[in-house]
Amino acid sequence: MPVRVSSELSRIVWESAIVRSMSSRLLKRDKIGILEGLPLFENCTKRELGQLATITTESDRKPGQYLTYEGHEGGLMFVIVEGQAEVLSGTSGHKEKVIGKLGPGEVVGELSLIDGQARSASVRAVTPVRLLEITSEDFRSLVDNSPKFVRNLLRALSIRVRQMDALTN
Repeated sequence: MPVRVSSELSRIVWESAIVRSMSSRLLKRDKIGILEGLPLFENCTKRELGQLATITTESDRKPGQYLTYEGHEGGLMFVIVEGQAEVLSGTSGHKEKVIGKLGPGEVVGELSLIDGQARSASVRAVTPVRLLEITSEDFRSLVDNSPKFVRNLLRALSIRVRQMDALTN
């Protein structure tokens, strides 16, 4: 049975992984430290986190570069490791409107991997952004093989729905 790591220890591991990542590529143990600090991967075992770290690909975006485009097909999910991004609506031929801000530890792009629909919003880097990417194929494998991941995903989606609901009321 996995032992739960205190939130303080998890924060320290996360911050130390970020400091190392700023100057070099992430090591597998750094990826594990980052992933285990995310609610989406809460309660996953070290083994599951290790497998997840192995399938993630690291990438960077410069300020102004897009992670996703509204209306386009999505084949990747992103975890923001460092940097800031903004969520934009109305980028498919209409005036852009910033509808949200994202930072380290936030996940982007999972909705289109779940439903196969086009991206519901664009996401653009505001500062230099370091990402971990998960392909749609690897995402489907996670869903098929990890009930913990599915429970965490459902919880994360529920939180998003409630946040959006609060914004519209």
